[in-house]
Amino acid sequence: MTDRSTTEQSAYLGQDEAARLKTILEGTRAGTWEWNVQTGETVFNERWAQIIGYTLEELQPISIETWLKFAHPDDLAESEQRLQAHFRGETDYYECEARMRHRNGHWVWVRDYGRLVSRTPEGDPEWVSGTHIDISAARQYQQQLEAVQAEQLETIERLEKMAATIPGVIYQFEMQPDGFMSFPYASAGIERIYGVSPEQVRKDASLIFDKIHPDDLQHVRDTIEASRASGGDWNCEYRVVVDGHVRWVFGQARPEFRDSGSILWHGAILDISAQKELEEKLRQIAITDELTGAANRRQFMELLSREYQRYRRNGPSYAVILFDFDWFKQVNDRFGHNAGDMVLRETTHLVQDSLRASDTFARIGGEEFAILLPDSDQDSAHHLAERLRQTLSEHSFEGPEQCIRGSITCGIAVSCPQDGNAKEIMLRADTALYAGKAAGRNRVMVYDRNLAPARRHAGD
Repeated sequence: MTDRSTTEQSAYLGQDEAARLKTILEGTRAGTWEWNVQTGETVFNERWAQIIGYTLEELQPISIETWLKFAHPDDLAESEQRLQAHFRGETDYYECEARMRHRNGHWVWVRDYGRLVSRTPEGDPEWVSGTHIDISAARQYQQQLEAVQAEQLETIERLEKMAATIPGVIYQFEMQPDGFMSFPYASAGIERIYGVSPEQVRKDASLIFDKIHPDDLQHVRDTIEASRASGGDWNCEYRVVVDGHVRWVFGQARPEFRDSGSILWHGAILDISAQKELEEKLRQIAITDELTGAANRRQFMELLSREYQRYRRNGPSYAVILFDFDWFKQVNDRFGHNAGDMVLRETTHLVQDSLRASDTFARIGGEEFAILLPDSDQDSAHHLAERLRQTLSEHSFEGPEQCIRGSITCGIAVSCPQDGNAKEIMLRADTALYAGKAAGRNRVMVYDRNLAPARRHAGD
């Protein structure tokens, strides 16, 4: 039994990232979506269709119109408003709760998370990806909670039993006119999330706030104040730190304004750490080259576009280095593609060890790489490129039968006030790169306006 268990565990850990992510997705039952804002092209996984009672095949052909068809009309305006705010850079992520029509006719609540992963060369939003999580049960639970608020403490024991079935806590939080705060009631789940007992927080509400991540504490206080001032519901996502362990939680509560002048919030807090972990894995896959672990072309162009916009707002100059291996096709032909992949992966490690934390290293083609250097000029970029060229030309890659040696050619371009978009610096660096190829390879070439675009040849 033990040998079999160990074997199965080893087999699972031996899977690649994509296979393990698929297992996580299946386990968390998350629907995933990808949307091209410019073309309307949309990709869903099978779970997305299952949430509303269909198979993916039954929904074909799929486009953004599929979402518009099943989404509740009253929720589309809010969704669009939040998307546009994210596209303008006002929020790090797009998030929205919305209803979708189930095949059986009822409405399913989903928590919709997404993130812009690329922009067009002109800076317009392009690909967005995210997840749909079925929160109908949580919504139903919230409605049940609201239904028993009138009963107050007489029904709190029944709600306690409901709380035991979810990874969270039911609570009452009171704020007096003089600012004094207390938790008149908290279910046992508060100890699982905050590491303090219900009895402790009844006496000292500050114990809860002490557990909130320092970077999120002011945001939590601001949202409580906004709920107090407006009379609207309190909704907030934040991190909690207990014994060095960080978890994400989602809190929701409705205020009750009492004759005494105090405010009593009735609410629940859910542990959403697993969902946040999944979202981060999806984000990393969307921006990372699968083979090398470097940034992919989509992520590089997005960061380059941001750097270009900063530069246009009187920011510091920046530089781009493009490089690829000389005669890399011969490596694949002679030693095999596995050896070629090994060279690319090891090159990534060598280069990343030489970069600053602010630099971005990406694989943008087969054996072609790019480096974005914020706050850099031509001299500093040339110094780095020459150091990398020398390091890689002297390095021996351990092949299956013998060591593999190679060289790279680098092209450098720096930011220019006349650039009309972020793509132009890439074109200049590309011109310098292939001018270096034409001049004999294994060298660093800085863009000069007198350089003519070089013709690419197979095997370069």
